[in-house]
Amino acid sequence: MIHAGEREYCVDPAGGVLGLLGKGWALPLMGVLGNRPASRFSELQDAVRGIGGKVLSARLRELIDLGLVTRKVYAEVPARVEYRLTEAGLQLREALIPLLAWATVHPAPSRPRRGSDPALRQG
Repeated sequence: MIHAGEREYCVDPAGGVLGLLGKGWALPLMGVLGNRPASRFSELQDAVRGIGGKVLSARLRELIDLGLVTRKVYAEVPARVEYRLTEAGLQLREALIPLLAWATVHPAPSRPRRGSDPALRQG
């Protein structure tokens, strides 16, 4: 529970969204999808460098299941599929901006890579 002023906010209902946003590639996808009116799968793969097709499909499905993204298939040959943020997705993206601004000013301390810190090595 988070208390802010006269209100209380339960963290549990946000669990699905927060769980997804904590997964790799979800935040970059939200960013790219919000920067354009619509995106095709290949455009998303090009824009989010390093994401594989399998992971991109999984993240898009999860975003769709949460009602944050829509998938529209056009009856063309070959089929054209476009992804867009829903109104809820746009609102979430907007709500993330202050958090991302805060994170820019307060970056997480870098952790030594496993095994690279002599104090952590067993002798």
